[in-house]
Amino acid sequence: MKMIITIAILSTALFANAEERSVIDKVRDKTEAVVEKTIDKTKEVVRDTKEVARDTKDSIKRTVRRAERPVRPSWCTTKECLSDQFPVYRGAAAVSLADLGREIAVVKAQTPAGAPLYFMTRIQALDEQLAFLSERLSLLSQEQFQVRTTGPRVDFDQCVADLEQAISQAESGTIVLNGSILIAK
Repeated sequence: MKMIITIAILSTALFANAEERSVIDKVRDKTEAVVEKTIDKTKEVVRDTKEVARDTKDSIKRTVRRAERPVRPSWCTTKECLSDQFPVYRGAAAVSLADLGREIAVVKAQTPAGAPLYFMTRIQALDEQLAFLSERLSLLSQEQFQVRTTGPRVDFDQCVADLEQAISQAESGTIVLNGSILIAK
């Protein structure tokens, strides 16, 4: 009887093990699962790498565009601005205003058609500020020119510096707008 019970237990254990998969099959399944996960992770990494590469490429393009812009000397740092001779000052200031007018025209040309209203207002303000400075220069007299610490000459110089800064900001804005409009498309 003991023998029958022992045989029954061993038979049951043997049949139970027979239904289980072999160790080789288990290892093969685990290996396939690891390979699939590795492939999925690799695809994710490739996607992320492509995205980083695109972002880097866009950043490099923006930097190159900024570097390609000609660098103008600030009006307040030129020797003509510091000149004690009224005709030299006035002539150089007129040339500087003409150069700033050309820069404003370039910014206008680079402004995308779908630019927001606030940006178009900024461009309009640049034109108005340039016109104002041209008028102020024509009204500047020899006596006002001689006063270097206060008055119309100092105001004019400060307004030219403000216009230069506003043009630089607008140039940067066109780069951002052109980039964001390209991304939106």
